[in-house]
Amino acid sequence: MKRRRVAGRIVLAVILWAVAITVLVPFWMMLIGSLKDARESAVPTVSLPTTWHFENYLLVFQRAAIGRALYNSLLTTVLSVVITVAVSAAAALYLARVNTRGTRLVYNAFSIGLIAPVSMIPTIKLMQFLQIANTFGSVILLFTALNIPLTVFLCTGFVKSIPRELDEASALDGCTSFGLLRRVIFPLMVPVVMTSAIIVFMGVWNSFMIPLYFLNDSSKWTLPLTVYNFFGQYSRDWNLVFADLVITSLPVVLFYLAAQRYIISGMTAGAVKG
Repeated sequence: MKRRRVAGRIVLAVILWAVAITVLVPFWMMLIGSLKDARESAVPTVSLPTTWHFENYLLVFQRAAIGRALYNSLLTTVLSVVITVAVSAAAALYLARVNTRGTRLVYNAFSIGLIAPVSMIPTIKLMQFLQIANTFGSVILLFTALNIPLTVFLCTGFVKSIPRELDEASALDGCTSFGLLRRVIFPLMVPVVMTSAIIVFMGVWNSFMIPLYFLNDSSKWTLPLTVYNFFGQYSRDWNLVFADLVITSLPVVLFYLAAQRYIISGMTAGAVKG
């Protein structure tokens, strides 16, 4: 029995190391390739560059309008995360505490939103009808609508695991519904809120199709779109393309590393009760 357990752990460790190497090696090749010259980076390898070219990043900032694209990405991502988390937390409190046919219907509607695809043409027509097409507001609202179902699902399961006695004690102290959410429930929701924020942040930051369809003005493009545009202009200079990719992926990698400890606790906490 012990031998089987040891063998199982060894096999699991080998599989995990294989997966980790599969993920890390391309990232390493991209990082090292961004510091090589154009000739050396044309054939991606894991070897260190013969000469380190840190000026590649300066060239990318100058030629790809990275500063403006970084601002656009931060604007759409941060506002999408904040609105999604705020609306989902409030909706989760109501759906978890009020058990009626109407709330169950609303919760089921959110659940359908987890699998419902985006219809691009009707959505574009709706944006044009509302006169918000080709604006950051339209993209932020769309990202919010796409991410609210999953966030509500996670937050509702978490709120159901919070004892109702806290609600009653807060009501006796004269706490309003908003005060209950802000002072009692929301501080307890930090793990699931951070989990939701990470998921939304990564999805919005890396999104390519939605900004491409809904932001026709190139001055409003986000970082993934600048990579697409930059590759079209400098397809032979892989060192510059790699540098652009590193700049684009670095913020989300750093955010994930800083907040990853919340993911497991938030996902498991949201699944205690459904």
